[in-house]
Parts: sequence; C-alpha cells; structure tokens
Amino acid sequence: MPHAIRTATRADAPAIAHLHLSSYRAAYRGLLPDDFLAAYNLAERERRWSESLRDPTRTTFVTAPAIVAFAEIGPSRDAPDMGELMALHVAEPYWRHGVGAALHAHAVNALKAAGFPTAVLWVLNGNQRACAFYEKTGWTSTGETRHRALRGTEVTELRYRLQ
Repeated sequence: MPHAIRTATRADAPAIAHLHLSSYRAAYRGLLPDDFLAAYNLAERERRWSESLRDPTRTTFVTAPAIVAFAEIGPSRDAPDMGELMALHVAEPYWRHGVGAALHAHAVNALKAAGFPTAVLWVLNGNQRACAFYEKTGWTSTGETRHRALRGTEVTELRYRLQ
C-alpha cells in the first residue's frame, strides 16, 4: 500500500519520537557504541520533537496514514542561504521499499519551493547505506567533514550537497 506524505503537526511528536528512536538504533547499530544507542530514551526524543515541530524555520514531513518515515528540512545551520535535509528516517521494516525515496523527493521539492537552489546534509562517517542512497538520488560528497561530540561520543560526519 503506497503511503501519502503530509506535513507533521505538533500532535505527531510522540509517533515521530518513537520512530526516530527505533530507526536511529537500527541504522547506527555497529556504527555507534551499543551503550550510546541504548542511552537515548523516548521522553528525550519526544521533547526534541515537540520543540522542533514548534520551530517555524523547520518543516517535518511524515508518511500517512501510518508514520513509518519522516524527513525534516530547513535552512542550513552552516549557511542559511542553503537548505538542509536535517533528518530522514525510515522504520527498518520499510527499508528498500521506496518509502524513503518518495519522502526524500518530497523534501527536496519542498526545499526548492522554499527558494533554496542548493541543499546540504550530513551523514555519519561509515554509514554506507545512507551514502549510497544519497548518491543514487543525486547528492555529491563535498569532501568536507565535521567532528562533533554527541553525548560524550566523538563522531565524524560527511557533508553532501545537492544543486
């Protein structure tokens, strides 16, 4: 059954948080320490999404009727004249079923419609599945990296750009 895509509302925060937590753990298994992944909790994710869904500079799209994927977009944190795909998560049972591709296309079109001719995103170094997906959909690695501390764990992210 194909999924429709709609703009998320504040009422979607719990469902997005649940999906974010489970997809994050599945996608980053083996890339981040198990204790790091286990430390994320649902209440923390719900707070994050409650805040994000109130931010007028960001837009989150979800699948409907069931929320099995979401994408978050907005102006780039690094360069506000560019758009950014801040998040794209799909529930593990829906990987490689076209849900992520449809949601990605919707998010990219929304960035273009918002007046961003260029978009960027950051991918965790080593996340080959994500890199392959983004490259297949037209994104190009810029060769730039950034190093961040997430909850005391050092991570390296790779920057991608889409014209």
